[in-house]
Amino acid sequence: MLVGHERGVISAAFHPADHLVATSGEDGTVRLWDAGTGEPVGRPLGGHTDTVWLVAFHPDGRLLASASEDRTARLWDITTGRQVGRPLTGHTAGVYGLAFHPTGELLATGSADHTVRLWGVPGGDPVGSPLTASRDEIDGVAFHPDGHLIASTGDALRLYDTATGCLVGKPLVGHSKGTVSVAFSPDGRLLASGSDDRTVRIWDYSVDGPAVDPLVGHTDAVDGVAFHPDGLLLVSAAEDCTVRVWEVGSGREVGQLTTGHTMPVWNVAFDRTGTRIVTASQDGTARVLPFPTFS
Repeated sequence: MLVGHERGVISAAFHPADHLVATSGEDGTVRLWDAGTGEPVGRPLGGHTDTVWLVAFHPDGRLLASASEDRTARLWDITTGRQVGRPLTGHTAGVYGLAFHPTGELLATGSADHTVRLWGVPGGDPVGSPLTASRDEIDGVAFHPDGHLIASTGDALRLYDTATGCLVGKPLVGHSKGTVSVAFSPDGRLLASGSDDRTVRIWDYSVDGPAVDPLVGHTDAVDGVAFHPDGLLLVSAAEDCTVRVWEVGSGREVGQLTTGHTMPVWNVAFDRTGTRIVTASQDGTARVLPFPTFS
């Protein structure tokens, strides 16, 4: 159990080499942990002035990005714990979504100001114009595994061409409330989304529609979704304090994970091998757990 944040832990992510976990929280800090022992690594990364909603490691593992209610995103050198460059400013409301391009050359951010922005890495300069289409806040963004598309949440799921910033296909509509989390499958063929409507959906965006029926079981908003690295399973984290496991091909729930969390679970992520997950919760803890085998 990773204990140190003074308030709820909102996000958690494994380092690409799986030896570290990064977390962020309502206390405005970012923290690094030894993934094996659960001990803190270095001092908290301080600089944000409000809740830090999300963290993401650069693909090469040397940098960490964070997104905050203070309207900025920031880059950190994980070796020194120092901020790299200046804060990334331009959003006019809290920054909730965060994702690195697979090459590491771009960072995408999504905001309550209804826009997605792209930034060069490591310089932090804006790239192109803001991507604007949603009528709702954008809580999540994700890059396609080959980097040519960006998915964003909001009143619907939308896909953008990374190079041009143009919308691709039709918005994916089906949730009865806003979408708050999004992830591409490892092969890039499918999208998963979690929503305030308490459901998870899996989309075949090539046909602008669902791949299976809605995944029903959660009793509160679904704040986090993550595909297993083999692409056969999907996990979802929700404010009903549960983490559920779904079969991607059928949409069938195959089990729930015993996390030990006593309050809403806001985020979930796999390590690169799929043998562990990390969860983040309002109860002030993050937990690294073995991922069991499901049949």
